[in-house]
Parts: sequence; C-alpha cells; structure tokens
Amino acid sequence: MWLEKRAQASPLLMCTQSSCGSAHVSPKPLAERPYGSNGTRQGDILKMLPPSLTLALALALALVFVLALSAIGMPAAKEKVVIAELSWDGALAIAHVLKTIIETELNGEVDLILADQPVIFAAMDKGDGSIDVHPDFWMPNQAGFWNRFIAKGSRGTVVVNKPYHALQGLYIPRYVQRQYGVHSVKDLSDPLIANLFDSDGNDKGEYWAGAPGWASTNIEKVKAKSYGYGRYFEPLEVSVATFQAKLKTDYRRKRPILFYYWRPEWIHAAYDLVRLEEPPFDGFAMESKKDDVRYNPNGCWKMYQPKDDLDWYEKSRITCAWPDARVYIASSASLTKRAPKAAQFFSQVTLTADMVGDWIFKIVVEKNEPSNVAKRWVKEHSCVVHDWLKGI
Repeated sequence: MWLEKRAQASPLLMCTQSSCGSAHVSPKPLAERPYGSNGTRQGDILKMLPPSLTLALALALALVFVLALSAIGMPAAKEKVVIAELSWDGALAIAHVLKTIIETELNGEVDLILADQPVIFAAMDKGDGSIDVHPDFWMPNQAGFWNRFIAKGSRGTVVVNKPYHALQGLYIPRYVQRQYGVHSVKDLSDPLIANLFDSDGNDKGEYWAGAPGWASTNIEKVKAKSYGYGRYFEPLEVSVATFQAKLKTDYRRKRPILFYYWRPEWIHAAYDLVRLEEPPFDGFAMESKKDDVRYNPNGCWKMYQPKDDLDWYEKSRITCAWPDARVYIASSASLTKRAPKAAQFFSQVTLTADMVGDWIFKIVVEKNEPSNVAKRWVKEHSCVVHDWLKGI
C-alpha cells in the first residue's frame, strides 16, 4: 500500500501495464522532467558549459541540420554527357537511344555534337567533357584509334562495351547480277564487266569506295589494287548523302552500280542488293596485330593507313573479305569519375544488328524523327532497358 501511494505521489514515475500483464514502473518522459539527473534544471545546462564548447556544439548541430536538409530536400547534381553525332544513320539512331535512356531513366543531361572521328577520340582521350561518347565505333575499320587509346598497353583513356557484329563489303543491285552474271570480285577484273560501270565514258568503271577521310575508303582502294580490278576501275570518294542520291537514281533507271557498304543499314530494306563473293578472311598480317587472336603472319590482310606510313598504299595488300565487323560504344574512361552512372550504363548496353537496323529503317525509310523513334523504342522495350541499367 505504501509503495502504491509512493508511485502515485512521485512526479518522476508513472505506472504502465506490460504485454505479459504484470505492472511495472517506467520513467517519466524527459520532456516532462523539470530537472536533470543531477538536480540541475535543463535550461541551465548550457550555461554551465565553457563558451568555446558551447560554440562548437552549436556549429556541430548546425552542420547536422544542413546535411539533413541536403539529404531530404536538395536533389543531387545531374550527370552530364556529350555524345558525338556522326554522318551515318546507325550512329545517329544509337546516339538518340542512349540520350533518351540517360535523360528519362538516369535523370541526366545529354548534348549531341557533330564531330568527325579524330576530334571525337582526341576529346575522349583528354577527358574534359567536350565529347564523351562515340556511339558507333567500327573495328577493324578504325584500328588506329583502337591501338592508340583502347588496346592493352595503349593510353587506356577510352573504354568500350560488348560489341554487336556487322557485315561490310562490295555490293551491286540484284538486277545487275541476274543480267550480267556478276557474282565475285574476280569478275570485276574482266574489262567487259568493268565497262558496265563506266558512266562518264573514260573507259574505266566507277565504284563508291566510301566517304573522304574514312579508313574503310583506303581499305577498299587497296583491295581493288590487290585483286587486280583497280586497273579497270576508279574510286569515287564522295559523301554518304551524295552516294545515296546516286544510288536512288541509278536503281530507279536500272543502271549498273558498284559500291562499298555495310549492314545494318536501311538501303538493304529499300533495295534488293547482293554482296560480291570474296575469299574468306584468314588473319591480320601486320606486326601491330601480334597481340590479336586473329594474327597470322601469312594472313590475307596487311593494311597500313597514311598516318602509319607514307608509303601505305604500296605496302598494303588485302586479298580477302572483311572480317565480320565488331561495332562498339566507345566512351571516355574519365566518365567513371565525372558521370559514374552513365559510365556503367554505357558498359552494359548490348546492341544487335537487327535492333540497329530497325531504328535506321524507321528513321530513314519511314521518315520518323530520331528522337521520336528512340522514345517509342525505350517505352516499348522496358525489359531490355532495365537489363542495361542493372545495378545502377
């Protein structure tokens, strides 16, 4: 009885019922206590501290308050990425898909900038954010950049994802094959066949070797020399747009036309084309390829570019088909620090030739805006996109 009265009378204790049914005494909430454990009023505690300690405590509490506000109410800075915009349709399509995913799924900012390949790689090597990504990097076409910035033992300032595989070679319309029996590059060494492709009357056929400045353009010229049909043909080096306009006209008029091209590309859906037969690729013969699994000192592919050797044309020899191209997304290694989420995303993207071909067709043939094609694809293929973003 005395204990019950004591508990009821004490201002510091109150009685509660535990979950197991027994009564127990628990402390009164701190907010209701007028005194500290030593009998000092709570309002007097700060007055008892030295001024320097009081200031330090106030600053610490202020810092905790600011950090709490940052975590709750202030959004993190957006990652910013600059993607190169190149002249061919596949690169444009890929760039817009990457841009859409970064902006909608990673809340980042993306700029697209027109640039050619030497400028792109110089910027990625520098790592200052002027250009961060090459969206459609073809190998072995651009082996010089690979050897300098990506390969083992190189500067190591550019990294790549898992590639998709593509085809390239010399093409003609199927109506040319059916009418004149042209099936192989060997057929091009026949002067009568070469004459079919002579559009200006100078007794030499023409073939589109590629755009000026492309490494692949030089490769096709070396191939013509090595196979022997270079004596009867002259290369055209004009822009993609100029060539595509010529292809459209010649195809409509059923004229013979010979040209270098690749797939995936929209022209294979728009025109009935065939690739000329060549001996299979059996290895790179250059000393610079010794670390490549496809190196073969007696291989069919011995190619130098002007930047490698002033006598590149005379020293080069190619007597086989292109190896299947490996096409990468190349990005500046500096992104791992400047935009780590975007960097991880680029490393995890896995494209296919069919995927890229579908985007190209919708942009070029169906006349859709690249940004609209990208947004629709991302919306309709969320499972693929989520795989690319796994762990981010």
